[in-house]
Amino acid sequence: MAQELPTILITPEARAALVAEVERSSGLDPLTGGLLFGYPPDEHRWLVLSSTRLSSDVGFGRSDFSLDQTRTSRQLEHARQLNPKANYCGIWYLHRTPDKRLTDEEWVQMQTLLEDPDFVFDDLVCLLLCFYYAELKIYPYIFTRHQSARGQAPSPTQMRLTTEAAPAETRRQPARSALPTDWYKAPVAAARLEGERRGLMDKYHVQLAPMPDGRVFFRLSPKRRYHKLTFYLVAMPGFPDRAPQLYLLVGGQPQRITCPALTAWTASKSLVELADELVEWLAFSREEYLRIAQEALEQGEPQKAADLLTVVLSIEPRTPGAARLLARAQAHARV
Repeated sequence: MAQELPTILITPEARAALVAEVERSSGLDPLTGGLLFGYPPDEHRWLVLSSTRLSSDVGFGRSDFSLDQTRTSRQLEHARQLNPKANYCGIWYLHRTPDKRLTDEEWVQMQTLLEDPDFVFDDLVCLLLCFYYAELKIYPYIFTRHQSARGQAPSPTQMRLTTEAAPAETRRQPARSALPTDWYKAPVAAARLEGERRGLMDKYHVQLAPMPDGRVFFRLSPKRRYHKLTFYLVAMPGFPDRAPQLYLLVGGQPQRITCPALTAWTASKSLVELADELVEWLAFSREEYLRIAQEALEQGEPQKAADLLTVVLSIEPRTPGAARLLARAQAHARV
């Protein structure tokens, strides 16, 4: 019996973040990659939730490569907000050639990471992004300790998109904070939240709702472009030092999402800046949602496809083929 081929699952946001890094980099940029965060749901699959951005602290592919774990702790913390199981799970490289083979230097770096006691990789996911003549192709690999010990090359594998970024119980019941639930009533916090509300009102319809567990929900809909889009920014105990959470209204239910702007959150940033970047990010990512919706419909999940297509059309009502695909999904969902 043929052995099952391992699968790398990646969320639309995580894939779009990598694509954005390719577009952000220049042809002269010496930095060629970064880390991936996620976890293996089972022995045959790895789920990628997020990644580090191109920077001098986490750049790969150089002969003087080194990595300090303390410089990636914020990104890891963000990944664990998406799913508590998240950890360092792999590495990504950018090539500006059509060659999908890893270089000797990259191979050595992967072995170095597997042996690094600070990161404790069991197996290593590798995504090779080849960007050549404005065309991007992503090649997935798995590199195990067994292969590393025997000097074997990483194994090509398969990758597919998924929206399952967190367990169902996590999506239904976000983790509660042990910090005071009335933190938003303190003068400094109240003043900050009121300033955030006023800053948002120029561009967004705003509904503000404190919850008994201490979370403060900003329900937002753009006043101008993308006015059918609804999402939530959620301030929690520890805000603004603690990054807010993001939720997108999908099928009438809030679904936890992420974007690169969230991993770069600092206390000096405002919610309106985050909202603006999120809206543009969703517009950038709508093709990924459309792709997943098509796959869901083909795999016999019409309701999932319909929910995603509703999001796509709220971002851009004129997305080619989305309305027709939504009609098909709704017809199948009613059967």
